[in-house]
Amino acid sequence: MILLLRRLICLLLASALMTTYVAAAEDEIWNKNITPAWLDKHVAAKRATPKRPVPRLSRTQVWTNGLARSDMQAFMPTDFDRAVGAKLQPFQDYNFLVGTELIRTGSETSFVSSKATWEAFLTRDWQPLGVTLGLSTAGFIDSVQNGYSQSISGSMDIPIEIPLPSWSTQLRLSPSMNLDSVSGAVGTGLLSEVIGQTRLSSRTDRFRSDLNVRIGYGVAPATRPTASARLELRIAPNL
Repeated sequence: MILLLRRLICLLLASALMTTYVAAAEDEIWNKNITPAWLDKHVAAKRATPKRPVPRLSRTQVWTNGLARSDMQAFMPTDFDRAVGAKLQPFQDYNFLVGTELIRTGSETSFVSSKATWEAFLTRDWQPLGVTLGLSTAGFIDSVQNGYSQSISGSMDIPIEIPLPSWSTQLRLSPSMNLDSVSGAVGTGLLSEVIGQTRLSSRTDRFRSDLNVRIGYGVAPATRPTASARLELRIAPNL
């Protein structure tokens, strides 16, 4: 009996002490100024500002062709196509693009057609030989002809050492194959080019100018060989 009375007295004393502590805590809340520092110290759950997703358009391409009218088109009839297209790279880590193209013909029987396009490319460096290999493919589906076209091309860049200062030269071999489902024709070809590049400006100039020279020779079955030469000057801000 005495042990039971002792336990009851201890329970009453603990309850009284807890009531006093809670009352002191309530007095602190109501009497003390509530500041952001006090909230950070006493409140466990903090409000987090939600971050809005930022739209990224860096992997989107939009182009037009034939929409801008020149001064000569106001006085003479024109017969050219007008096109609007867009491409999107859905995967950031893969060079794969899908898109669409809307075309309006400029002939007398003008009509509108659309195409669904896709393309992919891959580039790898072969370090032991210093050779760069590339593979690309592209195709489209035409809504008017109800057919598709697919092309596959490759490239091999072989560096060439020539005694010209500040020039980098290479030999590029580019085999290609094209399949047209409408006509059922399969075309192949091989293009070989000697490419030379040099920089005409210095690092301190406001604009960067590069000079590119290409001399090529192409062969394909059932066609005559073709030779080509190209001189290109590129000027861009030196950022």
